[in-house]
Amino acid sequence: MTTDVQAPAPARASARPPVPDPTDRRTRALTRAVVVLCTAAITVEGFDLIVYGVAMPSMLADSKLGLDKSLAGTLGSLVYVGMLIGAIVCGPLADRLGRRRLVLASGVIFTLFTVGCAVAAEPWQFGLFRLLAGIGMGGVMPSCVALAKEYAPRGRSALVATIVLAGVPVGGVLAALTAAAWGDSLGWRGLFGVGAALSTLVFAGVYALLPDSRPGAADAPAPEAIPSTASVDSPGSGGLTAEAKTPSPARSVLSDGRARTTVLFIVANFAVLLAWYGLNTWLTQLMREMDYPLGSALQFTLVLNLGAVIGSFAIAAVADRVGPRFVTIGSAALSAIAVVGLSWGGNTVVVLCLTALAGVGAHSALTVLNDWVASSYPASTRATALGYVSGFGRGGAIVAPLLGGWILMSSLGPTTVFYVFAAAAALSAAALLAIPNRRA
Repeated sequence: MTTDVQAPAPARASARPPVPDPTDRRTRALTRAVVVLCTAAITVEGFDLIVYGVAMPSMLADSKLGLDKSLAGTLGSLVYVGMLIGAIVCGPLADRLGRRRLVLASGVIFTLFTVGCAVAAEPWQFGLFRLLAGIGMGGVMPSCVALAKEYAPRGRSALVATIVLAGVPVGGVLAALTAAAWGDSLGWRGLFGVGAALSTLVFAGVYALLPDSRPGAADAPAPEAIPSTASVDSPGSGGLTAEAKTPSPARSVLSDGRARTTVLFIVANFAVLLAWYGLNTWLTQLMREMDYPLGSALQFTLVLNLGAVIGSFAIAAVADRVGPRFVTIGSAALSAIAVVGLSWGGNTVVVLCLTALAGVGAHSALTVLNDWVASSYPASTRATALGYVSGFGRGGAIVAPLLGGWILMSSLGPTTVFYVFAAAAALSAAALLAIPNRRA
């Protein structure tokens, strides 16, 4: 007589690693360190990215460069081409090799080539260095957002994403303040040099202090995720676990009914990036075209980014309470309305208020959209999803400088540029509204 001895059942693939106690002092300190360092990395990226817009008037006035508005728009778009490449390549690499490594490698790349921008002698050299710097910039964002989300306390993910991504407009504020205070003495080369120096300091701190993903976090499914395969402990599965049938990260963002959602996220990100980076690239010059003096024109870029920083925190608090869907859609719509108002010009105080609202809407749509994306995919593919959405969406940022330059060179005027950016924000809201109302 034989006795059947059953082997222990394999662990289910959906088992999650233990979540650190958020009340533990060490856990809180580690969370703060991750958020601060990731925010600092995004801030210097934002400075190096947005400094081009505030340096553009000086670059156009530099006879040695020989730029016109169309060429300036082309050069401005190259950084976003690089960011597209960097986000698409580095997102999946971060899921495989570790997010800390990719943050550091990407930061070193964009710091070195920002130095190259500061010393470039010819437009083609500046464009090449700007493209290569963009590759590094594109790798920082998805890795920082994914890493910070892993350490975020439950119920505060939108707030953490907002804090980290607030680094972009904070960097823009610093760039505008630097240009307003010392732009005449530094020149456009000095402005890029300041950005490179700040990046060097920040990434030295990141190297010394930033931890990697907490153990097991990258293998855990999102809290709402349900395995798409029915092979776990199912009849006839032969004991095959769900892990054995898990698709690659690249395939998973387009499978299990997520293809439509992924495409709509990309369209929405493309459109809102066109509006946001279009404003950051051209707002100073557009206001000069509308007969505002340079000092006043720089104020508009400053207020755009200040509004983005301050307003996005209030928007994130609402998103953590009611969810990201309607908050993101409303933010994009707000941006569209405010940019239409900007096209009318008029009283400086009114235009500054509209500029702040445009910054609140466009940047809040971007930050909460990233949290929405991160919440819509399992943790094991989160950086891949963020990389794809931000990477392909970067096409909007690529188009924005080109569109502004072409429209101005065609003598259609700054009003037409504003209308195009407003239409892009409205398209983003429409695409987000079409996304199915479900979580991963």
